Amino acid sequence: MSTIYPILLQPHKVLSAVSEPAPGATPQVLETLENMLATLYRADGVGLAAPQVNVSQRLVVTDLGGERPDGKRDYSVKAPKFFINPTITWASDETRSLQEGCLSLPGLWGDVVRPSVVRVAYTDRDGAAVEEEFSGLGAAVIQHEIDHLDGVLFTQRMTKLRRDIAMGKWARLRRNILADGADFDVFAAETGVIKAATEQSRKR
Repeated sequence: MSTIYPILLQPHKVLSAVSEPAPGATPQVLETLENMLATLYRADGVGLAAPQVNVSQRLVVTDLGGERPDGKRDYSVKAPKFFINPTITWASDETRSLQEGCLSLPGLWGDVVRPSVVRVAYTDRDGAAVEEEFSGLGAAVIQHEIDHLDGVLFTQRMTKLRRDIAMGKWARLRRNILADGADFDVFAAETGVIKAATEQSRKR
C-alpha cells in the first residue's frame, strides 16, 4: 500500500532549495515515486515534484489523463509518468501563456509564459535513458515541475506586478488553510502538519 505524503506549503526552505540528483531507478527511488503518485491523486493534481513532499531529490511524477476528441482532458484515464533526474535539453523560441496552479500554493492561480515545446532527458522507471518532446499542457507541466527541482515556484515566473498581487492573495489563502485545514494533507511552513479538514468542519 502506498504512503500519502503531506505536501509542503510555501514558504518552506526545501521549496526554495536546489534538489540533489537521484541515484537512479533504485527500489527506494521507485517506492518514493509510487508514493508521490498516490499523493498526486489524493491531491487531485497533474504534477508533483519531490521537494513538494520534503524529499530533496530530482524526481517528478505527472498524470495528464487522456485527451478527448474535443481536445479537453479526461482525467478519468490514468497515464502516469515517472521522471528521474529530468533535464530540459531544448526549448522552442515560441512561447505560450497558460494559467498555472501549484499544490504548494493551493487555491492560487496565475498566467505564466513558457516555451511552448521542450525536450526533456530523463531516466524512466525501468532505468532507461529517455529523451522526449512535450508540447501544450505537457510542456507547461514538466517545466513547472523541473522548476521545483531548482527551487523556483511558478509565481517567480510572473511579472512583478502580478506576482505581488498573487502573493497578497496567497497570504490570505494560507491563513485560511492554517485555520481550517485543507482538502489534502499539507505541512504548515516549518512546523507541524495541518490535518485535512473533515467534511463537517470544512468551510470551502
